[in-house]
Amino acid sequence: VVNDLDTLAKLESGLKLDQKAFNIVQCVNDVIDMLEYSAKKKNISLNLGESYDYPIMVKADKEKIEQVITNLIQNSINYGKIGGHTTLWIRSHTDYRIRIEVQDDGVGIEKEDQARLFERFYRVDRARSRDLGGTGLGLAIVKHIAQVHGGRTSVESELGRGSVFTIHLPHEPNAEA
Repeated sequence: VVNDLDTLAKLESGLKLDQKAFNIVQCVNDVIDMLEYSAKKKNISLNLGESYDYPIMVKADKEKIEQVITNLIQNSINYGKIGGHTTLWIRSHTDYRIRIEVQDDGVGIEKEDQARLFERFYRVDRARSRDLGGTGLGLAIVKHIAQVHGGRTSVESELGRGSVFTIHLPHEPNAEA
């Protein structure tokens, strides 16, 4: 809790970002590799939705973006169904924006809870969240990291059918790592 609160305080007080160009596809693959064991314990498959034979460059603080992707995938594992799937999509746009989507087929989230998901300490199911651990700050951190990069977050979900969490970031199509 202390570490998460410290991270939020730094983000809100104008944390200096170490922004460099990097390949977001490789970053996502690295996080998937890191969380593979955790997913296998629940028989959840983690994969990219398509093959990316080319780099998709972003200019951002790589460590912070890794934290965002880790938080989103870890949530999909924690709230996913046994034997489920988590798929990541990376979508670049000509308007210099990129979307990273984490899609699962887990429990889903009721409409009235979706608007508050990115608030500090907000938990949809307090009893279940307590069993799974966590601070209730992960999605607030995701939101703030996206914002300090000039981006935003969103969620689409249907109860019983899963969720898609999206982070929108600036895209650097001509950057080189």
